[in-house]
Amino acid sequence: MKKYLLSALLLAAVNLVQAQLKEGAIVYERKIDVHRRMEDDQMKAMVPQFRTDKHELLFKDNETLYRNVQDEEAPDPFAGGGPGGPGGPQIMIRFGGPGDGGVIYRNYNNAKHTEQTELEEKSYIIDDTIKQLSWKLSEVTKTVLGHSCKKAIMRTERGSDVVAWYAEDIASPAGPETFGGLPGAVLAMDINNGEMIYTAVEIKPGPASKDLKEPVKGTHITRADFRKKMDDLFGPPDANGRIIRKN
Repeated sequence: MKKYLLSALLLAAVNLVQAQLKEGAIVYERKIDVHRRMEDDQMKAMVPQFRTDKHELLFKDNETLYRNVQDEEAPDPFAGGGPGGPGGPQIMIRFGGPGDGGVIYRNYNNAKHTEQTELEEKSYIIDDTIKQLSWKLSEVTKTVLGHSCKKAIMRTERGSDVVAWYAEDIASPAGPETFGGLPGAVLAMDINNGEMIYTAVEIKPGPASKDLKEPVKGTHITRADFRKKMDDLFGPPDANGRIIRKN
């Protein structure tokens, strides 16, 4: 009897490994409540409350590449001139990450984190390392795109509360932006109770795209120096990560 039970357990383990998705792509919808970072009602009236865009995460083994997905049919209401019209205030909100036109490459084998982004029509490569995140795991589950996901929570160094749902049957520590390092790919994530929400809307099984490689085009720069360039160009952001300037 014990022999049959052991055989059944080994067969189940083999089937689980075979069923795991090890490479492919995940498409996320990111929804940001822009008004949560604004205190002035007049400013809130100038911009839509929510900004929604899509991002794609390529993954294979312990490598990932995260990039924006351009939607030609849905222009960004935050792009172009300021909400106040010509001569009106220009509002820019830093949402995090390398920007809509940038990419984030991560290699979890050697903790390498590389961002490629542009500033004033010049390409930069930000060299960094993957930071260990203090996730607290639980056995609470929910289903996302047919995948059973477990809940994990953490608080960032800046005090943001993060709730992530990861799928153990997608064998990658992948996650949106700089979030990841869990025992499976993150398929949904909520930052600060609705301020920023990521939801997987499509999963494309492998083989991984040939684009999954470390970006090399651009001038290498540290994160501190890149932030200084941003501050010199736009001015430092306020406590809500917002920059307001006039033409």
